[in-house]
Amino acid sequence: MKLALGLGINQRAENLESMSGFSIDSLSGLVAWYPFNTGQTVDGTDLVSWADASGNNHTLTNTTATNKRPTYESGRVNFGDVAQSYMDITNGAVPNSVAYSVFLVVEFTLISDNNFNALLNATNSNSTLDTLIWGEMRGTPSQLWQLITEGSGTGDNSFLSTTTNGKITNDTKTIIQMVYGGGTSAGDTSNVISTDKDGGSLTTVTTQSKANSGNHKMEFGAVSVDSSGFYVKGYIDEIVIFNRKLSVSECADVRADMKARNSMT
Repeated sequence: MKLALGLGINQRAENLESMSGFSIDSLSGLVAWYPFNTGQTVDGTDLVSWADASGNNHTLTNTTATNKRPTYESGRVNFGDVAQSYMDITNGAVPNSVAYSVFLVVEFTLISDNNFNALLNATNSNSTLDTLIWGEMRGTPSQLWQLITEGSGTGDNSFLSTTTNGKITNDTKTIIQMVYGGGTSAGDTSNVISTDKDGGSLTTVTTQSKANSGNHKMEFGAVSVDSSGFYVKGYIDEIVIFNRKLSVSECADVRADMKARNSMT
């Protein structure tokens, strides 16, 4: 039996705004938003679809491999319960822009064994295009963040590739925040990735300058799974994507709103 869970999108937005004075959909440039425990349709424990609260109809679905749907668990979406589970982003790729801001609420168990999580990808089977990967390198406690466009790994095509220590917390809800100015032509080459864990505060993982002289647009078309077999090995509870660089204060408002909805402190 299929059930649609959560409040209606408009009612949800009105309720959140009345409680906090801020709603994510009040900011310009919002292209896709999958809120915690809202707009999900399930079949038993399988996630059939996850509605886009931005109003742009970028619904998450998986109609081509229904045995690879993630599991719905009391408002949480567990991609790790089914190996290589994924959801497609419908109605065009997002954010389809050179500048962008991406936020995800995640929770993973970390192991030092090439434990890569392919969070957002151009398609559900192709890592040679736009890919956001987060995980650990084998034999080391370092975490790898890699944001690749067009699969090159060099020059403008490798927007971010770095290892850091202690930025990802084991089995803890964490907000990933990725903000990019668009590059030289957009007048802002800054690329900053940060985390904001439950019970913690914003921590900058890395800050880099990336020109993007080719004006490549970031285009995600799927959540989880790339051609190397990397997939999400845990929870993604919420995703928010903008087609512009948000200000520091706007980012803080988005994170606070996400924390409140996801019962984070």
